[in-house]
Amino acid sequence: MFFILSKTLYFLIMPVTLIVLAFLLSWFYKKYRRLFLLTGLILLLLFTNYMIGNALVRWWEIPPTPLNELPAYQVGIVLGGITSDKDPRDRVHVSGAADRILHAIHLYREGKIDKILISGGSGKILKDDIPEAELLKKILLLSKVPEKDIMIEASSRNTRENALFSAKILNENYKPERFLLITSAFHMRRAKACFEKVGLEVDTYSVDMRGNEFEFTPDELFIPTSTAIGSWEVVIRELTGMLAYKISGYI
Repeated sequence: MFFILSKTLYFLIMPVTLIVLAFLLSWFYKKYRRLFLLTGLILLLLFTNYMIGNALVRWWEIPPTPLNELPAYQVGIVLGGITSDKDPRDRVHVSGAADRILHAIHLYREGKIDKILISGGSGKILKDDIPEAELLKKILLLSKVPEKDIMIEASSRNTRENALFSAKILNENYKPERFLLITSAFHMRRAKACFEKVGLEVDTYSVDMRGNEFEFTPDELFIPTSTAIGSWEVVIRELTGMLAYKISGYI
Protein backbone atom coordinates (compact mmCIF):
# COMPACT_ATOMS: atom_id res chain seq x y z
CA MET A 1 0.00 0.00 0.00
CA PHE A 2 2.83 2.41 0.91
CA PHE A 3 4.50 1.71 -2.44
CA ILE A 4 1.36 2.63 -4.40
CA LEU A 5 0.59 5.70 -2.28
CA SER A 6 4.10 7.13 -2.66
CA LYS A 7 3.92 6.74 -6.45
CA THR A 8 0.49 8.40 -6.51
CA LEU A 9 1.59 11.36 -4.37
CA TYR A 10 4.57 11.97 -6.62
CA PHE A 11 2.35 12.01 -9.71
CA LEU A 12 -0.04 14.53 -8.18
CA ILE A 13 2.67 17.13 -7.51
CA MET A 14 4.69 16.72 -10.69
CA PRO A 15 5.32 20.04 -12.51
CA VAL A 16 3.37 18.96 -15.60
CA THR A 17 0.43 17.89 -13.43
CA LEU A 18 0.35 21.27 -11.66
CA ILE A 19 0.57 23.21 -14.93
CA VAL A 20 -2.20 21.22 -16.59
CA LEU A 21 -4.35 21.49 -13.46
CA ALA A 22 -4.03 25.29 -13.43
CA PHE A 23 -5.14 25.55 -17.06
CA LEU A 24 -7.99 23.08 -16.55
CA LEU A 25 -9.25 25.08 -13.57
CA SER A 26 -9.24 28.21 -15.72
CA TRP A 27 -11.63 26.44 -18.07
CA PHE A 28 -14.03 25.14 -15.42
CA TYR A 29 -14.05 28.19 -13.12
CA LYS A 30 -14.72 31.12 -15.42
CA LYS A 31 -14.95 33.56 -12.52
CA TYR A 32 -11.27 32.95 -11.70
CA ARG A 33 -10.11 32.27 -15.26
CA ARG A 34 -7.53 35.05 -15.36
CA LEU A 35 -6.12 34.01 -11.99
CA PHE A 36 -5.73 30.37 -13.00
CA LEU A 37 -4.34 31.29 -16.43
CA LEU A 38 -1.75 33.56 -14.81
CA THR A 39 -0.89 30.84 -12.29
CA GLY A 40 -0.43 28.30 -15.09
CA LEU A 41 1.76 30.69 -17.06
CA ILE A 42 3.94 31.46 -14.02
CA LEU A 43 4.32 27.75 -13.25
CA LEU A 44 5.19 27.05 -16.88
CA LEU A 45 7.91 29.71 -16.94
CA LEU A 46 9.24 28.63 -13.55
CA PHE A 47 9.42 24.92 -14.28
CA THR A 48 10.96 25.38 -17.76
CA ASN A 49 13.72 27.83 -16.77
CA TYR A 50 17.02 25.99 -17.12
CA MET A 51 18.93 28.18 -14.66
CA ILE A 52 16.42 27.64 -11.85
CA GLY A 53 16.11 23.90 -12.49
CA ASN A 54 19.87 23.46 -12.63
CA ALA A 55 20.40 25.44 -9.42
CA LEU A 56 17.76 23.32 -7.68
CA VAL A 57 19.26 19.98 -8.60
CA ARG A 58 22.82 21.16 -7.82
CA TRP A 59 21.63 22.20 -4.37
CA TRP A 60 20.06 18.79 -3.73
CA GLU A 61 22.77 16.49 -5.05
CA ILE A 62 25.47 15.04 -2.80
CA PRO A 63 28.82 16.00 -4.43
CA PRO A 64 31.02 13.21 -5.84
CA THR A 65 34.09 11.93 -4.00
CA PRO A 66 37.44 12.16 -5.84
CA LEU A 67 38.75 8.66 -6.54
CA ASN A 68 42.14 9.37 -4.96
CA GLU A 69 40.45 10.28 -1.67
CA LEU A 70 38.60 6.99 -1.46
CA PRO A 71 39.87 4.18 0.82
CA ALA A 72 39.37 0.50 -0.01
CA TYR A 73 36.14 -1.28 0.91
CA GLN A 74 35.19 -4.92 1.01
CA VAL A 75 31.82 -4.29 -0.62
CA GLY A 76 30.37 -1.62 -2.90
CA ILE A 77 26.55 -1.52 -2.85
CA VAL A 78 24.99 -0.58 -6.19
CA LEU A 79 21.33 0.42 -6.15
CA GLY A 80 19.03 -0.39 -9.05
CA GLY A 81 16.90 1.97 -11.08
CA ILE A 82 19.14 1.51 -14.11
CA THR A 83 17.49 -0.86 -16.56
CA SER A 84 14.43 -0.44 -18.77
CA ASP A 85 12.07 -3.15 -20.03
CA LYS A 86 12.46 -2.60 -23.75
CA ASP A 87 12.48 -5.14 -26.54
CA PRO A 88 14.27 -7.17 -27.71
CA ARG A 89 14.89 -9.00 -24.45
CA ASP A 90 18.11 -10.62 -25.70
CA ARG A 91 20.16 -7.77 -24.15
CA VAL A 92 20.14 -5.43 -21.15
CA HIS A 93 18.77 -1.94 -21.82
CA VAL A 94 20.01 0.79 -19.48
CA SER A 95 18.87 4.34 -18.70
CA GLY A 96 20.75 7.53 -17.87
CA ALA A 97 21.47 6.10 -14.42
CA ALA A 98 23.86 3.55 -15.97
CA ASP A 99 26.67 5.46 -14.22
CA ARG A 100 25.78 3.45 -11.12
CA ILE A 101 26.96 0.16 -12.57
CA LEU A 102 29.70 1.65 -14.77
CA HIS A 103 31.36 3.44 -11.87
CA ALA A 104 31.08 0.29 -9.75
CA ILE A 105 33.05 -1.59 -12.41
CA HIS A 106 35.62 1.23 -12.43
CA LEU A 107 35.95 1.08 -8.63
CA TYR A 108 36.36 -2.68 -8.78
CA ARG A 109 39.09 -2.41 -11.43
CA GLU A 110 40.89 0.23 -9.35
CA GLY A 111 40.86 -2.03 -6.29
CA LYS A 112 38.61 0.31 -4.31
CA ILE A 113 35.97 -2.39 -3.75
CA ASP A 114 36.55 -6.14 -3.49
CA LYS A 115 32.98 -7.24 -4.19
CA ILE A 116 29.88 -5.71 -5.73
CA LEU A 117 26.42 -6.13 -4.20
CA ILE A 118 23.64 -5.24 -6.63
CA SER A 119 20.34 -4.39 -4.95
CA GLY A 120 17.19 -4.22 -7.05
CA GLY A 121 14.07 -6.22 -7.80
CA SER A 122 11.37 -4.27 -9.61
CA GLY A 123 10.33 -0.67 -9.07
CA LYS A 124 7.06 -1.13 -10.94
CA ILE A 125 3.63 -1.78 -9.47
CA LEU A 126 3.40 -4.74 -11.84
CA LYS A 127 6.63 -6.68 -11.46
CA ASP A 128 8.85 -7.67 -14.35
CA ASP A 129 9.71 -11.31 -15.01
CA ILE A 130 13.44 -10.77 -14.45
CA PRO A 131 14.64 -8.85 -11.36
CA GLU A 132 16.88 -5.91 -12.14
CA ALA A 133 19.75 -7.30 -10.07
CA GLU A 134 19.87 -10.33 -12.36
CA LEU A 135 20.05 -8.07 -15.43
CA LEU A 136 22.83 -5.94 -13.96
CA LYS A 137 24.74 -9.06 -13.02
CA LYS A 138 24.88 -9.85 -16.74
CA ILE A 139 26.60 -6.50 -17.35
CA LEU A 140 29.19 -7.26 -14.68
CA LEU A 141 29.87 -10.70 -16.13
CA LEU A 142 30.21 -9.23 -19.64
CA SER A 143 32.70 -6.76 -18.12
CA LYS A 144 34.77 -9.70 -16.85
CA VAL A 145 33.96 -9.25 -13.17
CA PRO A 146 34.30 -12.76 -11.67
CA GLU A 147 31.02 -14.27 -10.49
CA LYS A 148 32.56 -14.95 -7.06
CA ASP A 149 32.85 -11.18 -6.54
CA ILE A 150 29.20 -10.47 -7.38
CA MET A 151 26.34 -10.61 -4.89
CA ILE A 152 22.74 -9.86 -5.76
CA GLU A 153 19.68 -8.84 -3.79
CA ALA A 154 16.75 -9.27 -6.17
CA SER A 155 13.66 -8.74 -4.02
CA SER A 156 13.61 -5.03 -3.18
CA ARG A 157 11.10 -2.68 -4.81
CA ASN A 158 12.13 0.63 -3.25
CA THR A 159 15.01 2.27 -1.40
CA ARG A 160 13.76 1.15 2.01
CA GLU A 161 13.82 -2.47 0.88
CA ASN A 162 17.21 -1.94 -0.80
CA ALA A 163 18.55 -1.15 2.65
CA LEU A 164 16.68 -3.85 4.56
CA PHE A 165 17.48 -6.73 2.24
CA SER A 166 21.08 -5.63 1.61
CA ALA A 167 21.65 -5.39 5.37
CA LYS A 168 20.48 -8.97 5.81
CA ILE A 169 22.99 -10.22 3.22
CA LEU A 170 25.88 -8.14 4.55
CA ASN A 171 25.23 -8.92 8.21
CA GLU A 172 25.22 -12.64 7.43
CA ASN A 173 28.52 -12.50 5.56
CA TYR A 174 30.57 -9.66 7.06
CA LYS A 175 31.51 -8.27 10.42
CA PRO A 176 30.24 -4.74 11.16
CA GLU A 177 32.23 -2.32 9.02
CA ARG A 178 31.77 0.56 6.60
CA PHE A 179 30.52 -0.19 3.10
CA LEU A 180 30.52 2.01 0.00
CA LEU A 181 27.08 3.08 -1.24
CA ILE A 182 26.95 3.79 -4.98
CA THR A 183 23.93 5.56 -6.41
CA SER A 184 22.90 8.71 -8.26
CA ALA A 185 23.83 11.98 -6.56
CA PHE A 186 20.20 13.11 -6.43
CA HIS A 187 19.18 9.83 -4.75
CA MET A 188 22.03 9.67 -2.24
CA ARG A 189 20.40 11.59 0.63
CA ARG A 190 17.44 9.23 0.89
CA ALA A 191 19.51 6.13 0.21
CA LYS A 192 22.12 6.93 2.87
CA ALA A 193 19.42 7.70 5.43
CA CYS A 194 17.70 4.37 4.72
CA PHE A 195 20.89 2.34 5.06
CA GLU A 196 21.89 4.05 8.28
CA LYS A 197 18.37 3.50 9.66
CA VAL A 198 18.81 -0.29 9.35
CA GLY A 199 22.18 -0.13 11.09
CA LEU A 200 24.63 -0.19 8.17
CA GLU A 201 27.49 2.29 8.18
CA VAL A 202 28.04 3.56 4.65
CA ASP A 203 30.22 6.09 2.89
CA THR A 204 28.82 7.72 -0.22
CA TYR A 205 30.03 7.57 -3.82
CA SER A 206 27.75 9.80 -5.86
CA VAL A 207 27.44 9.20 -9.59
CA ASP A 208 25.06 10.22 -12.38
CA MET A 209 25.33 13.94 -11.66
CA ARG A 210 22.37 15.86 -13.13
CA GLY A 211 23.52 19.38 -12.22
CA ASN A 212 25.88 21.28 -14.53
CA GLU A 213 28.20 24.24 -14.15
CA PHE A 214 26.52 27.61 -14.60
CA GLU A 215 27.26 29.38 -17.89
CA PHE A 216 24.87 32.37 -17.65
CA THR A 217 24.08 32.27 -21.37
CA PRO A 218 20.76 33.46 -22.89
CA ASP A 219 19.78 29.80 -23.31
CA GLU A 220 20.12 29.19 -19.58
CA LEU A 221 18.58 32.45 -18.47
CA PHE A 222 15.61 32.96 -20.76
CA ILE A 223 14.79 30.14 -23.19
CA PRO A 224 12.30 27.55 -21.81
CA THR A 225 13.44 23.93 -21.97
CA SER A 226 11.95 20.58 -20.99
CA THR A 227 15.29 19.72 -19.38
CA ALA A 228 14.41 22.06 -16.53
CA ILE A 229 11.15 20.19 -15.90
CA GLY A 230 13.20 17.01 -15.57
CA SER A 231 15.38 18.66 -12.90
CA TRP A 232 12.32 19.72 -10.94
CA GLU A 233 10.82 16.24 -11.19
CA VAL A 234 14.01 14.65 -9.84
CA VAL A 235 14.10 16.87 -6.77
CA ILE A 236 10.34 16.73 -6.15
CA ARG A 237 10.43 12.93 -6.34
CA GLU A 238 13.22 12.78 -3.78
CA LEU A 239 11.64 15.34 -1.44
CA THR A 240 8.37 13.43 -1.64
CA GLY A 241 10.22 10.21 -0.93
CA MET A 242 12.05 11.74 2.03
CA LEU A 243 8.77 13.00 3.50
CA ALA A 244 6.96 9.68 3.00
CA TYR A 245 9.87 7.73 4.43
CA LYS A 246 10.13 10.06 7.44
CA ILE A 247 6.42 9.68 8.20
CA SER A 248 6.72 5.90 7.87
CA GLY A 249 9.80 5.74 10.11
CA TYR A 250 12.02 4.47 7.32
CA ILE A 251 14.64 7.19 7.88
